[in-house]
Amino acid sequence: MATENAEYNSITGAKEHILILPDGRNLAYAHNGPTASRKVVLFFPGLFSVGSAPRIPEPCREIGAHWIAPTLLGMGNTSTRDSTIPYHVCLARDITALLRHLYPTNDFDTLYISGASYGTIPAQMLYGANYELFPAGRKIAGCLSIVGLSPLRYHKSYAKDISWQSWFLFGPLTQLLPFHALQWVFRIFFGLKLKDLNGAKDFLYRTAMNTMDSEERITMERWLEKNELTEDELVSQMARDSMKCCLNWDGFMEISDIVHSDWGFDPRLLDDQHASKPVFLVGSTADQICGSANSWLLKSYRSARLKEIPGGHSSALFHIDEIWREFIEMC
Repeated sequence: MATENAEYNSITGAKEHILILPDGRNLAYAHNGPTASRKVVLFFPGLFSVGSAPRIPEPCREIGAHWIAPTLLGMGNTSTRDSTIPYHVCLARDITALLRHLYPTNDFDTLYISGASYGTIPAQMLYGANYELFPAGRKIAGCLSIVGLSPLRYHKSYAKDISWQSWFLFGPLTQLLPFHALQWVFRIFFGLKLKDLNGAKDFLYRTAMNTMDSEERITMERWLEKNELTEDELVSQMARDSMKCCLNWDGFMEISDIVHSDWGFDPRLLDDQHASKPVFLVGSTADQICGSANSWLLKSYRSARLKEIPGGHSSALFHIDEIWREFIEMC
């Protein structure tokens, strides 16, 4: 569906672009909106998804923002990183190269950093990054973290209330067992589910769509109607993104290592220049995947605010306009 503003288009926003990085690696991304806009949104997708931008939240269209959605390192058509370079360093270099490619003369004023689920890790890494490493950080207006994760290097009690899926993805055993044993179990399991479109759709229906309560389903149906989509069209798009993400499994295999790694900063010790920029945390009342992450983040970021919405891990999608309007006003 094309939006009311002619500069936003669902077809061009869904198109994948490949940037060849200075080190010869590839960075896949999508973007939508006025490319000359001085307001830029960086959005990082969650696990089993790729950078795609067919639908832009209404508040972002109203301010004329240029929406950029990179595919995460080692996933989809984005190359695997050099393992000798810390993830947060490689990320900052890659996104700096992407912004320089899209804005060769650095002519943008405001940068909104955002992510969902696993994508909140790169969003937070850039929010707290040293400005010498990530010069565009000086232009960050704020960070939006939707059902996000916390740096487990510092959040020691994280394992008390996470789901069994999270235990397999980044729980304590994933750091104790050799050869990424649990990650291999999950990789084989998900690989079998996502090997074709019908299998991927069936998996999404059983794990996401069919687990909604009546209130969440009503909210989803309103969102679908507003965006001129059917439920099957939405699930099909998500399934195709999941399959594309699995073109490269290297990013999946290092999930636990990244969640437990040094993100380049401690949220509790950020300097005033960083810490003064707002962090908007969004949680779902029925979500257990991220456990107590938002509670820890709320206490640790000095300028943080929490918003909770009803529903499960993916329910934020159906409240996305409300979320972005509040975030932009907060910034």
